[in-house]
Amino acid sequence: MMKHIGLFVFQDCSMASTGAIGDAFRLANEFKRTAGEEAPYRFTVVSDGGGLVTSSSGISIWTQGLERYCLADFHALFVACRDVTEVAESNDRFLSWISLQGSIASFGMQQGANLAVVCNDPLQSIVPIFLFDDSGDAARTQSNVTPTDLALAQIERDINTDTARKIGRILQNGYAEKSRSEFDDVNITTTTEKIRESARWIKENYSKAISVAQAAESVAMSKRNFQRRFKCEFGMTPLEYLLRTRFEIVRSMLKNTDLPVDKIARRCGMGDGNRLGRLFKERYGMSPTQFRAQQHVDADERWLTPEESWSAATEMLRQAPLTL
Repeated sequence: MMKHIGLFVFQDCSMASTGAIGDAFRLANEFKRTAGEEAPYRFTVVSDGGGLVTSSSGISIWTQGLERYCLADFHALFVACRDVTEVAESNDRFLSWISLQGSIASFGMQQGANLAVVCNDPLQSIVPIFLFDDSGDAARTQSNVTPTDLALAQIERDINTDTARKIGRILQNGYAEKSRSEFDDVNITTTTEKIRESARWIKENYSKAISVAQAAESVAMSKRNFQRRFKCEFGMTPLEYLLRTRFEIVRSMLKNTDLPVDKIARRCGMGDGNRLGRLFKERYGMSPTQFRAQQHVDADERWLTPEESWSAATEMLRQAPLTL
């Protein structure tokens, strides 16, 4: 049975330190898969209200709402915060959520603290909750514990010391060349997952003024390596992928709404109507207005409202693969 790992994040969290937690458990899964075994972990990012959480670097992270879960749903829960005391001071709902699950057996408000929660259900084992500072400072803090250390400690308990040490070396070396010979299959699969995650991030943030550098940062990769691996995976550059994503929405809104071209451009991250018109004609050989005129609508078919079209277009991106 897969062990469910939760990562609770606040607004303004650090991509670097929270990403380290995810990378550790993702690598643990890859080690098991390459050994012909089932992946031991399922990983979920949660927040107080769910939805998009903005990191300190301006990158949006999609999260599930905490209220969807009870503590018994998790094998372990990691809590990212700038100052560990903010868990108690600025998010009472988080502690209220914990208190609904059971009684806190131990509670130390310091870096690397472990909240041992004894659940109300006597059949449920104690669920560890780890607090860590995600200020983004790579240096070890006074307690000499990093987010990676906490994740590796859990992996060591669940799997074995050797696996935890191997993962630690990979993370410490930053996927350096000297590690690739030993863990080549693991690194390739992990990078592929990162590239696919970046594509999902692009689809979620297409309406914003995002850049290739931000897309690379969202998956903790260098811009140069990200562009190269993205093209290998999708056969196009990240910029082209972003443009195709935006044009999918533009065409849907031109067909299904009577919104002005200028407003469509702003909603789809294309600037203004003039810029959209120029790019649209370069790609499709006609203006947005001409494209709209060519779309035949049955006499009894009504126009979708802007809100309906916006919702439908967003749902299309989440569920359907990008078409040429």
